[in-house]
Amino acid sequence: MWEDITRVTENIGNSDIFNLEMAGISYCDGSYRISRKKSRIYVFEYIIKGKGFLKINSREFEPEAGDVYIAHYGSDHVYSSNTENPWTKIWFNVRGSLVKNLMETYGLNNVYHIKNCNIENIFCRGLEKIREDLPAAHYNASLTVHEIIMNIFSVIRKRKEKMISPEALKLKNYLDANVSGTVTLENMGKLISKSPSQTIRIFKKEWGMTPYNYLLDRKIQAAKLLLANTMKTVKEIAYELGFNDEYYFSNIFKKKTGLYPSFYRAGGRGR
Repeated sequence: MWEDITRVTENIGNSDIFNLEMAGISYCDGSYRISRKKSRIYVFEYIIKGKGFLKINSREFEPEAGDVYIAHYGSDHVYSSNTENPWTKIWFNVRGSLVKNLMETYGLNNVYHIKNCNIENIFCRGLEKIREDLPAAHYNASLTVHEIIMNIFSVIRKRKEKMISPEALKLKNYLDANVSGTVTLENMGKLISKSPSQTIRIFKKEWGMTPYNYLLDRKIQAAKLLLANTMKTVKEIAYELGFNDEYYFSNIFKKKTGLYPSFYRAGGRGR
């Protein structure tokens, strides 16, 4: 086997935020095997051809051509190539708080293997940009990793939506569009011609929570962004998100995050 690897110097001053350790293409044979304990990096790999084996903590997968897999930071993992039909794969080894935050934001902390994820062009284009401009390698790699994560999220979301009942999806879209407004079960029920109790049941079956709790979570997420990125007062944010009482809003926010809004804004960030 052989590997075409690009290594770059550490991202001085910003390595805690994002650091590309190496990237490349591996032309594997049956001897190829990588094992890490409590990995200090994230590994993003696209399988161009062949088959192989992946174990992350206690979960096992068999990535093959057209698949993407993610070996997560902090995990125990091992991956190896099939002897008869070995991998050819393109990959990025990265670390830093940016990757951690992106994985969390896009809900990929428990995603390891994405079948038929047609994003080879993103991997190839990203590797090409890194090699063309090594002084900007970390910057270009960060953009590529963000693009990979966004596209994985998009693939997963589209597949889930195909499996979700049209009624439940319609209700969710309605709530997403009305985070700042007032929503009633009666109005939601009218959207799908169901009673309030039927509406709750349909929504909870697909999304694992009641419409009220889903909307409340969305409001809290919006409040976090407003607290972190604007100078609006807690009262203004409360009213903007449809809360008639800033004290009720503050108590709900603390219940959800562990901090009152003013402390969250001051840098506590909660949970």
